[in-house]
Amino acid sequence: MKMPYKIEIDILDFIKNGKFDFIKIGQTKEWILNNFPDPDVFGMGKTIQDAEILCYGNIEFHFYEGKLSLIHGENLNELNGGNFLKIKKWIFLENKDLTLLEFINELNIKEIDFTKKTENFNSKYVKIHILKSNIQFTFIGEDNELKNQNHFTLYSFSLTV
Repeated sequence: MKMPYKIEIDILDFIKNGKFDFIKIGQTKEWILNNFPDPDVFGMGKTIQDAEILCYGNIEFHFYEGKLSLIHGENLNELNGGNFLKIKKWIFLENKDLTLLEFINELNIKEIDFTKKTENFNSKYVKIHILKSNIQFTFIGEDNELKNQNHFTLYSFSLTV
């Protein structure tokens, strides 16, 4: 859908409540295409109607069997919503690698409950799961930083079923 203005997405509200404007996991792609701005690009399909991924800047909507199953973003130090979404970035500032320690401190300041887990299969990854919104953040470490997870940097976020 063509819109005369950008839709504003508040990342803090998204983290706290899982609210991405009025988009919710489980909505049909048809509904999203009729009620939300057109994506900048689409992938895994020849047309927008059969595409499995809609991209708004570096934020991706993934579909399974025609329903939204994942909202995902990577490269968050350059978080952008493309041509049709205006992102209120909160702590995701331009050209800043957000560390695990900084992120946890901000979550504590905002009184956002979360769990922290180091992946058993690979100690280079730490997952932060926001309890209320069900959003998961992945932080990665370099080989020389594996002993101090505080230096791990944010890699991605995901909201799924």
